[in-house]
Amino acid sequence: MPPRVQITVAKSAGFCPGVKNAIDKVLELSAQRQRTIYTLGPLIHNKQVIETLKEKNIFAVKSTEEIKEKGAILVIRAHGIPPEEEARIRALDLEVVDATCPLVKHVQKNIAAHAAKGYSTIIVGDADHAEVLGLMGYTAGRGYVVSGPEEVKKLPRLEKANIVAQTTQEADIFLAAAEEARKITGELAVSNTICNPTKLRQEETVQFSKRSDLVIVVGGKNSANTARLFQICERGARKAVHIEQEDELTPALFEGVKSIFITAGASTPTWMTDKVLEKVRELAGHEEAGLLDQVSFAWKLVITGSLYTALAATALTYVCMRLEGAPVSGKFLLMAGLFAFSLHMAHRAAEKGGAEPDRARRLLFITYKRASRVTSVACGALAIFLSAALGWEIFLAAAFFWAVGMLYPYKLPMGLERFANFPASKDFVTAFGWAFMCAYAPGLREGWALGNSTQLAVFFAFLLVFTRSVLFGVSHAHSDLITGRENFYKAAGPRLTYFTLASIFLLLSAILLTLKGNGWRPELASALLTGMLYYLALMLFFFFGRIPERVTAETLIDAQFLILAGLTYSVK
Repeated sequence: MPPRVQITVAKSAGFCPGVKNAIDKVLELSAQRQRTIYTLGPLIHNKQVIETLKEKNIFAVKSTEEIKEKGAILVIRAHGIPPEEEARIRALDLEVVDATCPLVKHVQKNIAAHAAKGYSTIIVGDADHAEVLGLMGYTAGRGYVVSGPEEVKKLPRLEKANIVAQTTQEADIFLAAAEEARKITGELAVSNTICNPTKLRQEETVQFSKRSDLVIVVGGKNSANTARLFQICERGARKAVHIEQEDELTPALFEGVKSIFITAGASTPTWMTDKVLEKVRELAGHEEAGLLDQVSFAWKLVITGSLYTALAATALTYVCMRLEGAPVSGKFLLMAGLFAFSLHMAHRAAEKGGAEPDRARRLLFITYKRASRVTSVACGALAIFLSAALGWEIFLAAAFFWAVGMLYPYKLPMGLERFANFPASKDFVTAFGWAFMCAYAPGLREGWALGNSTQLAVFFAFLLVFTRSVLFGVSHAHSDLITGRENFYKAAGPRLTYFTLASIFLLLSAILLTLKGNGWRPELASALLTGMLYYLALMLFFFFGRIPERVTAETLIDAQFLILAGLTYSVK
């Protein structure tokens, strides 16, 4: 059997901070305002992301003349615009929001400060690129654009000049241009304005291109930084291709290839790179490598099909029933599993961004998208039917939480949409729904709704599920999914998120230690404390940036409930 092809994905792949900043701004605007949002030109240079934003009522226009509504929201895109144009649009009857990349803003200020002191400006970049056109507006009419050192030689003699770089320029080209500029200037200020994420991305690309048989660069054909990555790869690799989507790959590309490097532009989301990786594995022969790959693909179907989520909810219900001392009921276990399965599958069917592995997505959410929705509704209806047999209080509450969960992803009237836009609302809604189905409902059935053990189980379940949902938000952000402040991680930021998760761990551990010390089911408390060590390890794993691709992340996150159930089952 021939050796498997070595495939390496760039660690630097994914949205750069400037792109994330721009997308987060428009998503926050979309959540807060019930108006159409326009961006002056495409927000970023990625067609797939722009199409996804359209579904959220965010549209790109070439000119303000295309905007007919009075008081409409107009966003200045990440590349920035000239100051004269900004002044003109701010004088219109529009609400203007600036989403210019902070690093581009830094270059603009640098140019303006030097221009005010009489310096001419030399910009090393692409003359027709949106960022460079914006930068030229800050040169006070004394600006020159060059693509490299050869064009610097053609410039007139300049007494005072400031040389800057388009933020996505190649470092070697900029430094060579600066050396040539010294020969034609009396005084030269060298401002290396290439952004650090670009430097790291280019350095990694140079390193891996030299040792790879094939380099695949993923990103928009109109993206300057992606085009530069491709140029770097062409110089260093034996073979290089620039693609926008995975369906551009062909089997012929992989003939005789033993090592592959996949990188991506700053405006290419991680989920697109993941889809390319999936396709590369298929075309490079990895999908035929044996039983391990078949098992791996089957597991992806289990994850993307929401079966694993249902199992996790069933496991948590078992833990909660043991915690509150209620008899273990198959009806409650089935009801909780169906409830979680129904909502999770419905949300996946409504999901935007194409983040699922390609084959699994095609099987579950494209070919059978309608069937998945019908299945989710049918399973939810069955869960509600089971709840009716357990008492009218359980029935009404289950129906309420299921309806809220089903309607949550969609735009609704009567104030419900504003609730869905509340920071971290998705994480709280999920936690409340699971806490009811997994913990409160069993206690309510036994008449212990206000009992200490049931309250403890509800509190325990709520915090664990809230943690689960927050970690999912971290995973989604890492995959560059188009999500907003409905996720706690997006609303709070990394520092507050991990502080909150650490606080939850300490709180739950303290409660279990107290229960054990007071002699309240000490064996059970000890088992759950042992399970909390997995929670701690998972949190640290994510904190130190070891966030895996989405299927693996979901496997690890929901495994905490299975581990807790196994430890609880071992206690007689």
